[in-house]
Amino acid sequence: MKKSLLINVVVILAIIIFVNMLSVTMFKRLDFSKGKLYSLSDTSKETVKAIDDRIVIKAYFSENLPPQYADARRYTEDLLAEYQVYSKGKLRFEFIDPASAEDLKAEATKNMIHPVQMQINENDKMEIREIYMGLAFLYQGKSETIPLVQKTQGLEYDITLKLKNLVSDEQKKVAVFKPESIQRDMFGRPKDNYGTLNALINENYTMEDVDLESPIDSSIRTMLVTGINDSLTTNQLYNLDQFIMNGGSVAFYQDRVKASVQTQQAEEINSNIFDFLAGYGIKVHSNVVADAECGQVNISRRQGFFTTQTPVKYPFIPILTNFNMENSIVKNIDVMTLIFASELDTTYVAEGINFQPLIYTSKHSKRIGAPRFDIAINSYMNKDLNVMLNEGPACVAGVYSGSFKSNFAGNSNFPNGKNESVGSHIIYVADTDILLDNAGAGTKTNMEFALNSLDYISGDASLIDLRSRGTEYKPLKADITAKQRKMIKWTNILLPSFILMLVGLVVSRVYANKKKMLEAMYE
Repeated sequence: MKKSLLINVVVILAIIIFVNMLSVTMFKRLDFSKGKLYSLSDTSKETVKAIDDRIVIKAYFSENLPPQYADARRYTEDLLAEYQVYSKGKLRFEFIDPASAEDLKAEATKNMIHPVQMQINENDKMEIREIYMGLAFLYQGKSETIPLVQKTQGLEYDITLKLKNLVSDEQKKVAVFKPESIQRDMFGRPKDNYGTLNALINENYTMEDVDLESPIDSSIRTMLVTGINDSLTTNQLYNLDQFIMNGGSVAFYQDRVKASVQTQQAEEINSNIFDFLAGYGIKVHSNVVADAECGQVNISRRQGFFTTQTPVKYPFIPILTNFNMENSIVKNIDVMTLIFASELDTTYVAEGINFQPLIYTSKHSKRIGAPRFDIAINSYMNKDLNVMLNEGPACVAGVYSGSFKSNFAGNSNFPNGKNESVGSHIIYVADTDILLDNAGAGTKTNMEFALNSLDYISGDASLIDLRSRGTEYKPLKADITAKQRKMIKWTNILLPSFILMLVGLVVSRVYANKKKMLEAMYE
């Protein structure tokens, strides 16, 4: 019996040693999550496999992190280990605690990793502690940093983006035309209301602001146009037209109606940009779309001597979940929020142009048109919006692709212009507010969509799938009954506990049977 036991132990040890040796050269993770969220994406694998020289990643993490941050360190280490495996030895990483030595603190500072102060409750005491949680990427004398690993969601995207930036010879350029972008702060100083968007674009591209008064640099193939509230000059329209005719692609984020939540008033934007776009087969209805699946605004109510803020549903802030899953721009996006969006005319498409809708409002929608844009909150308060808004979904964003005909063809004032484009794309989103800091830019998926749209028209879709990975929004449908909501709520509360108890009983039963079997063997 002892000899048999010894043989079993030796065999088990041999198997463990063999498996460990095999794991050094082979890597496979069993990941049953939706979309393989806990494994490297194909984009990350291809990026790290393409590295042609050694990259060093220095992970500056403090030791003895509090529990709420310890998971971030473990996840980071697991993720970097997977990058290392797929790099075939080109990528190496190391964890360093800068607090352990002054020279390591200096090294972290040199690599743009600084400590952050965090409030920590430990041993029934509240204290402020400086901790390090950053990554530095070093490659051929160049460097990139992630100063603070705040959360694990999106970390793979951040790391892969840094790797792509390091190994790329030159970032792609994007021209940005936003004539109404400059506002004034309380002191009268100019303030760009696209700060969030600018920062995100600069991570992926070299951004150049343009005024369209002169031709666009031929090295630029991608443009973003937004915030037009007035007509453009003929020269501006011509330069925009020729940019497209020469193979450039454009993403328009453009209101058709100028509206305000504060004043509850709206008016049509009178600009020649809409006639210009109609020449390409792009027509936007002069309306705003109301949707029962919507966000809320606060209204003031007087109660005695006090004024209270009450949230009410406002159908002109649609929460959108109806996407064209066949297009890579939106196939991994679950929810977006627009503000005073208009409807694209999906029947008005020019010959030779392929149109793909991207986003629709819900089936409980209605078009509110000119000349009286009824957007007053009182018109929709205490109403059954599912019944009131009954005209079906409206398309609020789409992509047009193909051979566009020039708006200046045959114009004797512009005899040298090109008359037809080849392989151009135009994305139109009937909302400017989605990009503004004081409006839609605070919604993460709105910014993901904006970057996806630029990647798509620039011909680099490698980061699109990765950017939205792990983002999932599964709301209850707007027309679900109160009884159904209550049933779903209690199912979510009780079912996990029931499953846990059931698993416990099964495990206990298996353990008891195994114990009886072992006792019988050794009797």
